[in-house]
Amino acid sequence: MNKIMIVGPVGSGKTTFAKQLSAKIAVPYYELDNLIWNRHPSGDKPYSEEESSKKLQVILTNDRWIIEGTTTKDWIKAAIDSADTIFLLLPPYSTRVYRIVSRYIKQITKQEKAHYQPSPHLLIKMFIWNHHFEQKNIYELQKLTDSSHKKLTVLKNHNAFSSYRTND
Repeated sequence: MNKIMIVGPVGSGKTTFAKQLSAKIAVPYYELDNLIWNRHPSGDKPYSEEESSKKLQVILTNDRWIIEGTTTKDWIKAAIDSADTIFLLLPPYSTRVYRIVSRYIKQITKQEKAHYQPSPHLLIKMFIWNHHFEQKNIYELQKLTDSSHKKLTVLKNHNAFSSYRTND
């Protein structure tokens, strides 16, 4: 595993899994959100698809990487094509909802740092994105991986995640 993609809905544990796997196998990880959003204290602004694609290409020139995040934009195809391992994190819907709410509370009470400005509006969007993932995005991701002849390794619970974090 040298070039790893970790995809999944909001609250699935992508960032946590990426950080832990990165530490275990000494491979740098990158958050896809930071390629999509230009972070500003006054509010995030999206990069153009061309800018996001260029940022991704820089990462893909490395011999080893972990990219975590989900988008079905055309420019992500290059990462899918380059990846030797693709994980789909898909814990139960109720687990993801709990994590979204828990994260929001921790962020607004300053117990957890966020790359974005947490707000009730964004919380609602996360619920929508979470629901939308199973209705549409999962099928779009499947098409992208199928066209690249890549197999998704689906991890549905904490035990499955842990096995990849602890096995050599």
